[in-house]
Amino acid sequence: PMGEGMGPSGEELLKLREEFDEEQRERQAERHRRDMERRRGQGKDKDGQDKKDEDDGGNTNDDEEKEEEQRPVEFIPPPHTYGSKIAVYYANRAATSLHLGRHEEAIEDCDIALLYNPTYVKALLRRCTANEHIEDTEGALRDAKRAYELDPTNAVARKNVARLQKIEEERLEKLKEETMGKLKDLGNSILGNFGLSLDNFAAVQDPNTGGYSISFNQNK
Repeated sequence: PMGEGMGPSGEELLKLREEFDEEQRERQAERHRRDMERRRGQGKDKDGQDKKDEDDGGNTNDDEEKEEEQRPVEFIPPPHTYGSKIAVYYANRAATSLHLGRHEEAIEDCDIALLYNPTYVKALLRRCTANEHIEDTEGALRDAKRAYELDPTNAVARKNVARLQKIEEERLEKLKEETMGKLKDLGNSILGNFGLSLDNFAAVQDPNTGGYSISFNQNK
């Protein structure tokens, strides 16, 4: 049920969340800009002296930062009179989409269900399944953990956390190896101009301090 005085529709909720996320990105960019300006303003003047504020601009920035801190960092959807019932409808439609292999549609319906009812475990688990199907194991694990946090007795959530945690760890390890391989290739391409490679260098750990030192071997 939708209508005046009841609350927003699912599509309206998604639009509101998208607008909130866009505002958050704009605020973050503005904070970054202010930080950069503040750092530039902390240099030296032409006489080599530390710059000092010549006006009350600092107070204005402080007021703006306090206002930023008071704003919500997560989207809080407006309430709906029948929110919990509408959440069931969208979660059930998501289950149908999953059965038909329409995983993106299932994720969107679960998103809406969770906007109406953020503690709806079934919606979390169905979105977890859909995320795993599109190979978003990070998102799937996040949903499984949240479902298990809400309902520690849920066997499906518990098993999904254990299984997805292992998959995610393997993915991150593979990503780390690929990244290190690319960095090594980059390093070798640079050192190759000098007739060297990373094989000429070795990191040696000090057993007493735990620190590392770099040794060089010309013959490798």
